[in-house]
Amino acid sequence: MQQWLVNNWIGVLSTALGGVLVWFITYWIGKPIVDVRDKRIKALHAAEQNAHVGYAATDERIVAARTALNEAASALRAVSRGHGWPVRVYCWLARYDLEAAAYALISLHNKTGHPHYDDKTRQLVLDGIYLFLRAHKHLSLKRINEINEQIERDKRLHEAEL
Repeated sequence: MQQWLVNNWIGVLSTALGGVLVWFITYWIGKPIVDVRDKRIKALHAAEQNAHVGYAATDERIVAARTALNEAASALRAVSRGHGWPVRVYCWLARYDLEAAAYALISLHNKTGHPHYDDKTRQLVLDGIYLFLRAHKHLSLKRINEINEQIERDKRLHEAEL
């Protein structure tokens, strides 16, 4: 056994280092990225299910919709602000804007159950969420440009208020 270890110490060492590297990649890089992808899907699901809950819905439905949208927004913000550089690099490469998506989910939360907002307004916010989370393949180029124009108007308005 001792002779075998002396003859194969490089292989044993490289196997051990490889195992540590795989563990590091899996738990420090892979697991947080899987968490981002999971929360992205849950946010899209919450937005899709609750985007058009208007004032005609029951109180229980409105509360459930607001809860789901708030939880999805909180999860995206927590991921955006809490994970390290591997997640930020992944989101940058995938072109996810988690902060903007969370803001849009809160906006949708605030519109839920109110008679002041019509389906067109809610659909614009929902399409914005699709755009921020890169799930917009079903949207036309015209619609994407309309959303981008609205985003720019909102930014200018926000900057003017400050």
